[in-house]
Amino acid sequence: MRSSQRTTNDYIILHETGGVAPAINNAQYFNREWRNAGTYSSHVVGDGGDVYQISPDGYVQWGAGSYANARSPVQIELARTNDPATFEQDYKAYVNLARDMAQKYNIPLTLDGAGRGIKSHSWVSQNIWGNHTDPFGYLAQHGVSKADLAQDLRTGLDDSDDVDAEPETSNPGSAAPEPDSNDYQNTSGSYTFQNTTRIRNSVGTSGGYTGLNYSAGQSVNYDRVYRNVDGYDWLSYISYGGQRRYVAMTNSSQSNNNQNYESTSGSYRFNNTTRIRNGLGTGAAYSGRNYAAGQTVYYDRVYKNVNGYDWLSYMSYSGQRRYVAMTNGGGGQSANTQQNTSGSYTFRNTTRIRNGAGVNAGYTGRNYNAGQTVHYDRIHRNINGYDWLSYVSYNGQRHYVAMTN
Repeated sequence: MRSSQRTTNDYIILHETGGVAPAINNAQYFNREWRNAGTYSSHVVGDGGDVYQISPDGYVQWGAGSYANARSPVQIELARTNDPATFEQDYKAYVNLARDMAQKYNIPLTLDGAGRGIKSHSWVSQNIWGNHTDPFGYLAQHGVSKADLAQDLRTGLDDSDDVDAEPETSNPGSAAPEPDSNDYQNTSGSYTFQNTTRIRNSVGTSGGYTGLNYSAGQSVNYDRVYRNVDGYDWLSYISYGGQRRYVAMTNSSQSNNNQNYESTSGSYRFNNTTRIRNGLGTGAAYSGRNYAAGQTVYYDRVYKNVNGYDWLSYMSYSGQRRYVAMTNGGGGQSANTQQNTSGSYTFRNTTRIRNGAGVNAGYTGRNYNAGQTVHYDRIHRNINGYDWLSYVSYNGQRHYVAMTN
């Protein structure tokens, strides 16, 4: 890791490399010369849609000046090519990676607008610092305008080879097809592997092996979870080549308290002052520091049901592992059920949007249709037989939807 400083989640910054060369050469250069060159991003895209991760997202990179760097969990370089077919694959991966990372960090899918969002290096130069104009000059060479990029970031690009093709969506009101016989949860997040893990073409230990692996320390960004198939929970995602892939959650490490944990990352905002501990559980040593109400922790492990709480764990800036209980009790209609956790959820059924949690709460008159996705920041558990997702709408109102899949 180049920097241990966490960023705030304001911008995704888009760059291009400035010269025709394989993306892997650029990635190797950044890895080798980052100190001498004084620059690196988190990802380089190229070589026909390949993505090379140079440094962990969520930490400061050196790509756009100190102000923007501190506010950008992800900065992406697009490698140049003179081949139109290669460009189409690269561009699709570039757009979809930016969208994936924006959704991971709850950053709006707007290009070069006011406030938070996806920003070009050109926008940074015009509004903050610098003299760069990328990536628009290079994109224009391949017939992609700024308006095209903005539209593609809003809607995403489909799995065909034609960048201009219209994406297919589920027929509103219809049920999304099941890819196999196992039920899955439409939930997104990231997972860091502790062991080399095979990537498969279908769920289960007998699913066809792709010949590719995730190595220890690498992370996958997933959009589905399959529970207890062949003795494992499985994560699934769409590869940059457009294929659905499957990986087992193979981490089985235990803490000093012999408690199994889930290697999953996210953010959690505290409603109450909460003690930071040096070990797991209410009997573990108190560090002398707290998270105050309104502060947020970025965690990489979750321990379930220890001394009556679920616990989050993270590495402090000094390199010590810390532990905090999920002490939020919620309030209002959903007392003792609320978790402040963010993610995305894709509906398989038409689902009513309500003004409160529960089937008796006021109906807004609007629905999510099958195939549509909500980006939530709270979960309310087991109300009227459902878990409920909650989010703030564009007009500032908090809304609630049942997990009906």
